[in-house]
Amino acid sequence: MFYGILIGLQMLISVLLVVSILLQSSKGGGLAGIAGGAMSSSLFGGRTAASFLSKATAILAALFMLNCLGMAVLSTTTTAPTSVTQQATQQANPANSPVPATPPEGAGSDNNAPVIPAPEPAR
Repeated sequence: MFYGILIGLQMLISVLLVVSILLQSSKGGGLAGIAGGAMSSSLFGGRTAASFLSKATAILAALFMLNCLGMAVLSTTTTAPTSVTQQATQQANPANSPVPATPPEGAGSDNNAPVIPAPEPAR
């Protein structure tokens, strides 16, 4: 559950980080003028917008990195590496299974189905 909250937080931080980077003006003007031209410059002021957006970008980048580290720590819960083949074998033949892994002797004689003999090895 906590890991899911971190993933949701990571998505929110990512979107906010992209928006804060795209709103910063560069030499070419950037996308800062898309939000209404004069309105975006009057909202933050000419000099305040650059410092606010750069601070917001730095804070969001730091939160992004810390959240990545937190998710990396939470995702490493296994202590011993296991292969997919070992897991499939354990699931197919559990140790405490009430059903035996191999049929008892003469298992085919109780029902009407014929017992199929084992194939002969190739010569």
